[in-house]
Amino acid sequence: MHIQLLVAILAIATFGSASAQEGQACLSSCGNVAITFPFGSGEGCYHSRDFLVTCNLNQSSGESVPLLGESTIVISNMSTSKSEVEVMAFVARDCYNSSGPVDRNEPSMWFTDFRISAKNKFVAIGCDTQAYFSKRRGINGSSYGTGCISRCGRDSLITNGSCSGVGCCEVAVPQEIRSYEIELSSYTNHVNITEFNPCSYGFFVEEGKYNFSTTDLLDFGSVRKMPMLLDWAVGNSTCDIARRDADSFLCKGNSECDQDYSGPGYRCRCQEGYEGNPYVANGCTNINECERGTHDCEDECVDTQGSYECSCRKGYSGDGRKQGTGCTQDQSKLIKIVVGTSAGS
Repeated sequence: MHIQLLVAILAIATFGSASAQEGQACLSSCGNVAITFPFGSGEGCYHSRDFLVTCNLNQSSGESVPLLGESTIVISNMSTSKSEVEVMAFVARDCYNSSGPVDRNEPSMWFTDFRISAKNKFVAIGCDTQAYFSKRRGINGSSYGTGCISRCGRDSLITNGSCSGVGCCEVAVPQEIRSYEIELSSYTNHVNITEFNPCSYGFFVEEGKYNFSTTDLLDFGSVRKMPMLLDWAVGNSTCDIARRDADSFLCKGNSECDQDYSGPGYRCRCQEGYEGNPYVANGCTNINECERGTHDCEDECVDTQGSYECSCRKGYSGDGRKQGTGCTQDQSKLIKIVVGTSAGS
């Protein structure tokens, strides 16, 4: 296990001294990642220290890299509308040659205010692989975990895109995980398969962002990190309790507290018909359904704040909606047309 990795990750829970960016203007982005409140780059920029983003200059590439808190965990994307952060998590590996084990890395992560999203999958690659991740519920809680087994030989039917247990396996990630340790083991030290599969790998990855290829059995060693989603919320109080303090409550303007969220803390979301950042005043702006073509109008669409109205052209009446009564021709108009046609005949 990389001790320095574990120490860096533990720093998330015990944010140290003030960042070097304190006193400077709030950054709107770092690298190609937008930094949006409640996250921020320094004092006065974030809601609480839990949402600190450190913009670090990569000396080798010369590019700025956003880090979660004061850790070494790289942020690759963040969303205020979904209350998610995408980070690059280390891949565990267990490698062998004809003489035995040669390289091993079993990373771990521990958070206080973030949770590993259930939108991730735990994936293992290898033909002599048992992958397992354990976690602890609470500070003094019992440890438990899950994993999967992948076995195969040179003549096995290994299929691209399949993680069914032959060359690749995967399991769902339970809700509310705040920490994990990945463990890899081999049944026979990859004997007789090192030529095409010298290593076992295990990692968390956002669902849909990894597609198994048979070449990964030999060539996955260059991949050190994979994108993983973290969930977050504000504070530890529920919506009903948090809104009692109007000054600190973040759901303002055209936003509302997400009553569908049942985890610790609370989340904000834009009201229906609005979009944007629900964690800042006036951050949720009106959606113009008429311009976007997302309305249900049969004839004419009129945009309103948070919604839209449908109307019918002259001579027609109804609610104007495709899924409603639509627009039908007025009877008086229809009679005039019939009379005019008869007189003409």
